Amino acid sequence: MSTTKRGLERFYEYRDRIQSFITDIEQSPEPNPVLLKFFGLVLENDKKTIDCIENNKPLLSSWYGSANEIYAAMGIHSFCPVDNILAHQPFTNDLEGMDAAAVPADMCGLIKLAAYGAEVGIVPVPTAMIAMLEPCDAQSALHEAWKNTDGWQDVPTFALDPAYGVAKDDYAYFAGELKRMIAFLEDHVGRKLDYNKLREVIEVTNQQYAAWAEYNEYRRAVPCPHNSFLGGKLGWVITQHITAGHPGAVEIFKMLAFDAEQKVKAGQGPLPKEKIRVLWADLIPTWDVPFAAMLEGEFGANIVMDFQSYTPYEHIDTSTEESMLMGLAKRCMAEVPMIRQARGSVDVMIEDIRRIAKDYKCDCVIFPGHVGHKDQSASIGFLKEACRDLKLPLLTLTVDNFDPRYTPMDVLKRQISDFFEAHNLG
Repeated sequence: MSTTKRGLERFYEYRDRIQSFITDIEQSPEPNPVLLKFFGLVLENDKKTIDCIENNKPLLSSWYGSANEIYAAMGIHSFCPVDNILAHQPFTNDLEGMDAAAVPADMCGLIKLAAYGAEVGIVPVPTAMIAMLEPCDAQSALHEAWKNTDGWQDVPTFALDPAYGVAKDDYAYFAGELKRMIAFLEDHVGRKLDYNKLREVIEVTNQQYAAWAEYNEYRRAVPCPHNSFLGGKLGWVITQHITAGHPGAVEIFKMLAFDAEQKVKAGQGPLPKEKIRVLWADLIPTWDVPFAAMLEGEFGANIVMDFQSYTPYEHIDTSTEESMLMGLAKRCMAEVPMIRQARGSVDVMIEDIRRIAKDYKCDCVIFPGHVGHKDQSASIGFLKEACRDLKLPLLTLTVDNFDPRYTPMDVLKRQISDFFEAHNLG
């Protein structure tokens, strides 16, 4: 079997590594059923990507927040060019490789890695591409970089154009964009959309988001039943990068909720003593494991909620074609993490922080100041005012969520230690 097709060798590596994780978990004294189910879904998805590359089947490049329910209903397999690169970051030399790429050093690590991945051929060339014009300008710059990369120049591309507001007319406009995307896919991928199939897919994703919401309710308990970032870390992958409508995603959230329920009833948490409850006001970084371990081990702190975990997905009415598209439009524009907080006015981000801080009994807010989220960093004044009103200490950092080298862990530890000490936390 040839391994010369772009991305194939790297995806073999991803597949084999995930399989090794599954084997290790199975052979452990107490196999974790949630992780077994999670990595099983990831492995299944990677195998689908490999099958598309090997056998020249349609393969769509896309992003979170682009209504992947539609792709699933059309029988189109999609992948995010940077998702696996980020997920496998600790096991590769991609960070060093991207340093040699012609991308500005002050740009978001995700964008740099995505440009690097296409340039060196560790991601496959797709049949077609769904681009994003939100939530940041760097996304648009990235798509232009891809279109100027060898092999990608002739890839048919469609960009969903988001409205600015959150009114019915804004969602109706974006529903029209989804219709245009469907027509694009039918023309360039050769698959037709069956709205009855779309209804089936959405009814399953409605269940998965309801189960996620139930799990989040248990994280309100004191002590929090699970470690930092757990729900969002798994949930982002299985809702945004695994084939939509997969019943396994529903099962994972239900398993998490059941385990959390039992721990809440027993008054148990992952820490010997939970001293500090933290709101992390951004996406989960790729260096979350050592960071969370440092917070928990050194300070007895648990990140009980973050923007990637806390996204109030709503039930989508599946009674008509129009209601489904309107529901998907709202889900894409106002519910998916980062897009929710970065598109439109600052009011959404501030309201989310106010609500999370109160509902989850947070002792402080950490705003990471991700280098790629300059829009959110421009809102720090509003954030400080909101935290003053809540009487909550606020720590603002400067990090790259996708490059752990940007701010070393020892620097973060010192900043956080000084912050906790200054505010008598813990």
